[in-house]
Amino acid sequence: MRKNVLWLVVSGLMALSLLMAACGPAATPAAPTIPTVPTAPSTPTTPTSPTTTTTPVEKEAVKSTAEAPKYGGTLRLVGSGDPRFDTLFKSTGDAMAIDLVLQGLWAGAWSKGNAGGYGTKETDWVDNSDRFDQKIGLLAESTKWTADAAKNQGTIVYKVRQGVRWALNPASEISRQVNGRELTADDVAFQLKKVITNPISYIYLGNPELRTANVTKTGTWEVTVANLSLDGLVSAVSRFGDSMQLETPEVEARYGNTRNWLTSVGTGPFIISEYVASSQLILKKNPNYWMKDPIGPGKGNQLPYLDSVRFLIIPDVSTRQAALRTGKIDQMSGFAWEDAAQMRKTVPALLELQTPGGSSATKIRLVGPLADVRVRRAMMMTIDYKTIFQNVYGGFGQIHTFPWGLVKGYEGLYLSLDDPLATESVKELFVYNPEKAKQLLKEAGYPNGFKTSIVITVEDVDYYSIIKDMWAKVGIELKLDVKDTGAKNTIIQTGNFEGMTTTGGNPVAVFYMLVGLVGESNANPGRINDPIINEGMSKVRAAMVTKGEAEAMRMTKELTPYIIDQVYSFPRPYGLAATFWWPWLRSYSGEVTIGYFDKSWPQYIRYDDALKKSMGY
Repeated sequence: MRKNVLWLVVSGLMALSLLMAACGPAATPAAPTIPTVPTAPSTPTTPTSPTTTTTPVEKEAVKSTAEAPKYGGTLRLVGSGDPRFDTLFKSTGDAMAIDLVLQGLWAGAWSKGNAGGYGTKETDWVDNSDRFDQKIGLLAESTKWTADAAKNQGTIVYKVRQGVRWALNPASEISRQVNGRELTADDVAFQLKKVITNPISYIYLGNPELRTANVTKTGTWEVTVANLSLDGLVSAVSRFGDSMQLETPEVEARYGNTRNWLTSVGTGPFIISEYVASSQLILKKNPNYWMKDPIGPGKGNQLPYLDSVRFLIIPDVSTRQAALRTGKIDQMSGFAWEDAAQMRKTVPALLELQTPGGSSATKIRLVGPLADVRVRRAMMMTIDYKTIFQNVYGGFGQIHTFPWGLVKGYEGLYLSLDDPLATESVKELFVYNPEKAKQLLKEAGYPNGFKTSIVITVEDVDYYSIIKDMWAKVGIELKLDVKDTGAKNTIIQTGNFEGMTTTGGNPVAVFYMLVGLVGESNANPGRINDPIINEGMSKVRAAMVTKGEAEAMRMTKELTPYIIDQVYSFPRPYGLAATFWWPWLRSYSGEVTIGYFDKSWPQYIRYDDALKKSMGY
């Protein structure tokens, strides 16, 4: 659904109007009345924490019945684009289908979430999580690491799981050649070497500290990774664990880096049986899959329960929503609050889970005026976060999201604005105060403001039009440099821009890497290189593998006031995101990613065709 946000300035008062387009055949309710929010008072007030607002979930998933689980059914899902069939790139976004075909060395434990009402609920498996203590072994039965802090050395030993076989896909010539043979330690060693030596590998590009690792088969079912610094050790544990998917060496030997669906030979619960670009992808059950149901009335049953999974490829969001509304697909996530309200009203039978939405941030290139921290602080003080939060996000979600938002499982990391560690210098950044901003600009030598620009895509035009008008009040003239996604990515990769651009926020899951402010990856387009942050995060990474995640979070939280004070990014609030699904999905509770970008949840659910028919679908 296309939503246009128009920013109006009338008599010193700021208001937003959200114009909602019709979504499918259902009648569209009147747009909500958006209250006018006045400018900041003469004496600024600091927002208290938590800055998270949520609404009750109207319908929650009921606990699955204790009756014997039934097999069968076709799960129908939807994506906005075609998947990528390449193990050099971790499956993200609409490539989630590949997570059901290819597997990594470890993954999130389904039983640690809701798991149809039978799980421990330590997490909700909604956001990407990389808690090492919430993982289970997949192709590696166990992952053990040792760290020598005195020598700054680390080693990982993987015990390869026995009895796992490569799926046999009759439609694939290379799969027939592999012939369903057993996974070996040689296969694991091959893939580890590949991702740290191939220059187009996601891990090679994003984690240069892993390029010098020594990978050796040290036993019939054992692979050892050595020659790692402590910084490299924590990267290896994470990236080799579930950011790497395995395929057979036979595929590489025959096809090199050329990938298509017929060369995707994996060990996962499903096999690709049909793919039509820009149309659909169909997966069939792998009859030789190795995993069992870990919890609930079906504990010990062979997975998966489903016969097949069908992914429809539908670029238009309103068409995707219409498909869910009419029962043509069974589940869909990522609903913003306006669209969620519409879906909730038109299809009350749907079940729902609401959580804070994904993060993004304005990334700054430290050149010209933006190199002065006083200028950056002035710009942030001129962003009226309260107004944006109420009018753009409906008052639902989080205002304070930088450098990490408040996420389940990572509460010890989050620095709220009323925390004793939050200094007055930090708090004032979140208060709309254009008069203080003008004073800082004058001190920095820009009493009349200056010109700058931001590289964005069309999806961000509405939001940054609001920011543009806010900054104009203190003389800052912002140019919106709108590019298509490919052109923007090229600009970020080359660093060929002055001013600002946008990327995702710092993922809470891998907080210990602080990818948005450390290193030379695309997540840090401003190439921030702060010695205090670099040293602090190096100590955090060492603590992750020597003292554990709780200590690493504590250390990171202590560093957070300094990070916020430097204003290397302008944070953007989180909205609420909703996941909807039909009740005929059994054992499903709104899960999206079981670990770090592992969207293999369909293998655990059951499909109730009888209930579906009784509901008229």
